[in-house]
Amino acid sequence: MKSRLQGGSATRRPNVARLNSEQVEFLRREGYLMVPDVLSPSLFDTLKAEFDETVDRYARDTQARGLLDELFEAEPFERRLACVCEAVEDQSDLLRLVNGKLRTPGMFAVMICPAILDIVESFIGPEVFVHPQFNARAKMPNQDATVVPWHQDLGYLEPDAEETFMVNFWIPLVDANRDNGCLEVIAGSHRMPLVHHETGLGPAGNFKGLTEDRLPPGERVLCPLEVGGVLLIQHKTLHRSLPNTSDHIRWSLDLRYSDPAMPSGRDSVPGFIARSERDAACVTRSLEDWQRIMEESGAPKGA
Repeated sequence: MKSRLQGGSATRRPNVARLNSEQVEFLRREGYLMVPDVLSPSLFDTLKAEFDETVDRYARDTQARGLLDELFEAEPFERRLACVCEAVEDQSDLLRLVNGKLRTPGMFAVMICPAILDIVESFIGPEVFVHPQFNARAKMPNQDATVVPWHQDLGYLEPDAEETFMVNFWIPLVDANRDNGCLEVIAGSHRMPLVHHETGLGPAGNFKGLTEDRLPPGERVLCPLEVGGVLLIQHKTLHRSLPNTSDHIRWSLDLRYSDPAMPSGRDSVPGFIARSERDAACVTRSLEDWQRIMEESGAPKGA
């Protein structure tokens, strides 16, 4: 799928989503910030259409091989993937197609959204780097493998990024609440240093993180959000996702931004510059430019 979606600007513009001083101070003090109604739901239309196309193609191919009786075409976005997964013997191939590091027109459009970049600029200034550690997540109903234990995002990066100020976005594509597995944070926990993350945690034993007895004191804050809202956290803020006990999928994105001059903690995989006041030539302006950066880096596909 071709696209010439345009990237971030090289100079400053009016910042329609610039946070106020109280919001900026709250994130710096508490390590998290919920910002409702900052993104237009239409921003996700292309990305959701890509997910729909992937699920539809898989369903039709699987039906053609005699392994699926129904296409579930009438089911809404938040239900169809779950219905198909329930109806097939092996879900793993389909779930790999809709989770992880998707480099598509829809994902690029969200990453370089001016409202998001304006928020980032509120914290780190006009040089904005889109971090290579990002994910799309389809949190399935009643699936142990998507219940994420308490952890710091830094625990999944190299420790040289500990002093890098990262603005991490958790963005729901459907309304997120306790029932379908929204995030929970420990206020003020970003003031801890990087702590050792044990492996084999979570109900399915597939995550790194911290056990309950190692958690610091602090208020535990549930973070429900409607579509259009974002949760900001810092990379040392302890957080987890709750089980999805609903009958639908909790679709979401994890995006991260930082100063390009600071360590990313993923030196083997490139990110890209989305905004620069200093050097217009370094801004990645299209999906093709991003894909070219990845190809020239030699990073493995899906890294």
